[in-house]
Amino acid sequence: MKTIQYFAKRAAAVLAIAALACLPMKAQVSQDAYYNIDWQFNIPLGNNFSNHASGWGMNFEMGYYITPELALGAFLSYHTNNEYFDRTTLHMGTTALNTDQQHSLFQLPFGVLAHYRFNYDKLQPYVAMKLGAAYAQMTSDYYIFESDKDTWGFFASPEVGVHFYPWEGSMGFHAALYYSISTNKGSLMTYEMNCINSLGFRLGVAF
Repeated sequence: MKTIQYFAKRAAAVLAIAALACLPMKAQVSQDAYYNIDWQFNIPLGNNFSNHASGWGMNFEMGYYITPELALGAFLSYHTNNEYFDRTTLHMGTTALNTDQQHSLFQLPFGVLAHYRFNYDKLQPYVAMKLGAAYAQMTSDYYIFESDKDTWGFFASPEVGVHFYPWEGSMGFHAALYYSISTNKGSLMTYEMNCINSLGFRLGVAF
């Protein structure tokens, strides 16, 4: 019975969202601005702390068109990449530790952006550049213990993508490819991290 009620509530929520999406409204909510909410897939490059690709991320951004083509705005995103390390002996000064580990690298970049679109119709390809700060946390879990390190750095990310508004007066869809680099540096146990380079893509909804 609980299972039926659970799925009934989920179905009702989906129907409610669909109904809201069909309500009369302008595409992008406003012709002078855009808003994106995205799922994010991230592939770390050249990172020996945690370099496995993952889809544990989201992206949020908004921009205001100061001309019909050029928008300025702000963004915030987050992502976590995990990697498992088999049992090994770590030599840390006068201490030796034999253990396996689960590494996690959490990233939280935020800042400003410039967004240039090449069309104003239903299909709007664009290029963008994001600049800002990046918080990153390196974490290693082993046995019942956890070690972590917080770092800050400068963040830059060029992006190409497209907004697609298939229905008149409703929300649309967003897809993008991006490359990012942040200057975060840190050391944890016997591991060193020198900058974070990533390649990835985003899929989401646009207003």
